[in-house]
Amino acid sequence: MKNTIYMAPMEGLTDFTFRNAYEKIFGKGKIAKYFTPFISPNKSEKFLAREIRDIDREHNNGINTVVQVMTNDAKDFIWTARMLYDEYGYNEINLNAGCPSGTVVSKNKGSGMLNEPKLLDKFLDAVFEDDFIRENIKVSVKTRVGVETDTAFPEIIDIYNKYPLEELIVHPRLRTDFYKNDLNLEAYDYAVKNSRSKVVFNGDIFTRKNFLDIKKKFPQTDTFMLGRGLIADPGLIDVIVSENPEDFSRDLISDKKRMKELHDLVFDARLHIMPGDTHAIHRMKEMWCYMAYVFEDCKKEIKAIKKSQKVADYKSAVDIFFNVAKLTEKDYILFSKKF
Repeated sequence: MKNTIYMAPMEGLTDFTFRNAYEKIFGKGKIAKYFTPFISPNKSEKFLAREIRDIDREHNNGINTVVQVMTNDAKDFIWTARMLYDEYGYNEINLNAGCPSGTVVSKNKGSGMLNEPKLLDKFLDAVFEDDFIRENIKVSVKTRVGVETDTAFPEIIDIYNKYPLEELIVHPRLRTDFYKNDLNLEAYDYAVKNSRSKVVFNGDIFTRKNFLDIKKKFPQTDTFMLGRGLIADPGLIDVIVSENPEDFSRDLISDKKRMKELHDLVFDARLHIMPGDTHAIHRMKEMWCYMAYVFEDCKKEIKAIKKSQKVADYKSAVDIFFNVAKLTEKDYILFSKKF
């Protein structure tokens, strides 16, 4: 069974600069869908400049982009969908019902929508009652399995089952887990066995072994969404989409070279669109929060990248890093997100 791979939306990381560079260097048609960091509709019924830049079709040419929307207001979801369709040509939208951020959840958005399943039901009912949505828009949902407990997850699945979702992307954690603690694979198993929609697995696939372990436990799952794993180790895509992921032989020297090419494309693009060098460098350091974990023999070089504040210093530190550091393939990675 061939595996289908999606790229997860990650705020500050998987913007159009990264998506385009990744597709050019590593993707090459292997990523079935690239999901944008969420758009949050506002009462002005207009998109922000940075949102327009990210969804602009000229910035998403040649890749299959799905826009993620975060709102708990059906009217806002509908006008956003209409604008995305009419002005930008998007016919598939993903609802964010998974973001664990405190400021988001306090407004009953993201995974906060799972706090009150009846309101989630009311939201989806209003969305799918709309003629425009039914006729033109494919709606998928990215969800967690609960807020503080998973006791309501069967009820949440029953609600999702009432509607013609394009697919259900399940990150099997609670909101209170954020991105820590073990995945709740029992809850994911429940979704697989009881969802009427196609179920997509999302969560903690950072290595070949992570993927093989999940695939062994859920052989019927053929679609996976990866985020942090592809930021850290972009070449992991080649393993997962291969005919035999267990035995696929990687050329780590070539992968390291391509990682440098990816890095440079993203950095150049961000320097072009961001106000000031400092902002662009800061955004690149967010990538290093993950990339640093797949290299060895590089503590001094990583420290130099971390300390750099000017473009010349940053580029020099990165060049030295890629000349010295050794790309490795690990069985497990535990991200601390400290850089």
